[in-house]
Amino acid sequence: MADTETPVILIVDDNHTERDSLAHLLRDSGYKVHTADSADKAIGYLEEHVDLVITDLMMGDLSGLDLLKHWKAKSPDTMFLMVTGHGSTQAAIDAIKAGAYHYMTKPLDVSALMVMLQNMLRLRDETRKVAQLQHRLDEKFGLNNIVGGSVSMQRIFELIRRSSQAFSTVLILGESGTGKELVAEAIHQNSPRRNGPFVAVNCAAMPATLVESELFGHEKGSFTGAVEKRMGRFEAAHGGTIFIDEIGDFDINLQVKLLRVLESRTIMSVGSNKEIKVDTRVLAATSRDIRGMMAKGQFREDLYYRLNVITIELPPLRQRMDDVPLLVKRFMTRVNAQNNTQVKAISPLVIDALQKYHWPGNVRELLNVVERMIVLCDRDTVELDDLPSFIRNPGTQIGVVAHPSMPSLPVETATRPAEPAAISSSSAPVMPTRPGAMAPDGPEFDAMLAKMTLEDLENAAIASALRRFHNNRTRAANALGISVRTLQRKVGPHNKVHDPHEEVDGTHMHGPADLTAFNPADRHIPDMPHNTEPHENAPLEHAGA
Repeated sequence: MADTETPVILIVDDNHTERDSLAHLLRDSGYKVHTADSADKAIGYLEEHVDLVITDLMMGDLSGLDLLKHWKAKSPDTMFLMVTGHGSTQAAIDAIKAGAYHYMTKPLDVSALMVMLQNMLRLRDETRKVAQLQHRLDEKFGLNNIVGGSVSMQRIFELIRRSSQAFSTVLILGESGTGKELVAEAIHQNSPRRNGPFVAVNCAAMPATLVESELFGHEKGSFTGAVEKRMGRFEAAHGGTIFIDEIGDFDINLQVKLLRVLESRTIMSVGSNKEIKVDTRVLAATSRDIRGMMAKGQFREDLYYRLNVITIELPPLRQRMDDVPLLVKRFMTRVNAQNNTQVKAISPLVIDALQKYHWPGNVRELLNVVERMIVLCDRDTVELDDLPSFIRNPGTQIGVVAHPSMPSLPVETATRPAEPAAISSSSAPVMPTRPGAMAPDGPEFDAMLAKMTLEDLENAAIASALRRFHNNRTRAANALGISVRTLQRKVGPHNKVHDPHEEVDGTHMHGPADLTAFNPADRHIPDMPHNTEPHENAPLEHAGA
């Protein structure tokens, strides 16, 4: 075993016979050993690496207890084993209270000593791993991970620091993509509860019927599908923090139950009448106008005021453009590390263009744009032509070609792939602008929209996509951002769209069917031949869905 991996033990005893005998035994067992005949001399090893100290309690002017207290003040991670030969164990117990791992009495039982040393070293290794994990969590979720030099962000940092030390509930408000969960994690990570669990639950990501069970747990057999007892998120976060994201989507019928939990700090699982005490701090967030929801009766006022002890409102990125260069620099480092790319710089012209964009998706959208540019860049510097077209040419419009019976909607005139949602490029080509297409503003456009329903717009988009890809439903569904099954259900069997080479009822189809006009109200379902395998372009009903 290399010296750097060999545990180092310091033996402190004023009896040279016992000291030397123990040192010989430990060296033969594979340990690296230092010895000292007094506490004064032992203190000289403070500057060296020592894993464990085995010290006699009663020695000269300075006792083993004095050595323990002095050493722990300078190096608290070093583990101590106290040895006493004076019958009374009270001094050894006092040493344990002062930070010693354990004590043994003389004469030492060699087998028990070896087991004790192994347990001490195992605990030391686990403690170091926990410390390393804690350091990584601090780096990932600490305040240093939130980038911002603007005045508004400095106020946010101060609110995070102050609220971290309290038990009060915190309501985090902000648009989607502003970093609400990151703030919640920073509050937890800088709080006295940092060693407890951080449990996040998104109310918008689950059906309302499952939210109660998810938060509070359920008993076996309490509802259909409850095949076993399950602990809820509140109980799982005991001793730590629960983060309820998108609290604005919380079902109003369950809001009174959440209010009761906040007031009593007790939960009751679904199907049980037993209350469970929980020590859980609550952080909540929403991107919705929660005050407006209260005015409409969609959110309880008493719950709002119970949550709103401390409010942190995150500004959208468009209101702190001075932070864009800092964010881009942080994201460039992260993306390079994650993707093994070698981009070293981003042109000032690119930074200027990024600062002029309005960022509807906020910081999340900026991260995605930076990642896209860096991953696709074939140089060591990102230049202006690496920017997505909707940022490089902000006047460019992205849309769909309307149904022929409706006025045309604007589309991007570029022949390069579309870049929807300012996140990634699409493999589907964009149809060129139709003659006579309207600009997306002005009285004509407003009048057109006033006459159209959401169903009209959906039908136009589907018809355009199917026409663009010659009735290939897989490619059309990909371009629309929906599944093939969803597209099949929306189109319905009345259009009888098939692959040009597919036989239907013995008839060979010579060309694609016309989808330029379909009526979702039609629901005629033709008979399906038995034992027919569903084709990719067959209607959903034919596929047996």
